[in-house]
Amino acid sequence: MVAKVVPTKNRRRFKKYNCAGKLRVDVLVDDGEVSEVILLAEKGGCKYNQQLIGRLISGMLSCNIQLEYIMSILEKTEPCPAVISRMKRENLPKEECGLGGCSKIVLAAIKEKLDGIQRVVEQNK
Repeated sequence: MVAKVVPTKNRRRFKKYNCAGKLRVDVLVDDGEVSEVILLAEKGGCKYNQQLIGRLISGMLSCNIQLEYIMSILEKTEPCPAVISRMKRENLPKEECGLGGCSKIVLAAIKEKLDGIQRVVEQNK
């Protein structure tokens, strides 16, 4: 069972608005590898689903499931119907409307963290 983790204030966070509210994603790294993903919804009706998604991803990581596989699952997830509806109704690009839903926001946060890790590795060479 994955314990509840409360992120500290000094950690860098990926915060993105989605059509239902704000979603904050904390991607934690241990020994240069993504070890945990914490989703904290600030607003919106999917708060508990988002918490579950974060716990499931963290559980998959603790079971040594490859991050690339987890990212491919997030990539293949259908866009949220609420996001698509708002994008069409208000003629918004996906960047302004949550990238296509929470799974895409989580994917973007993981990619951003991996890019940061890669930059640090290249600087240390």
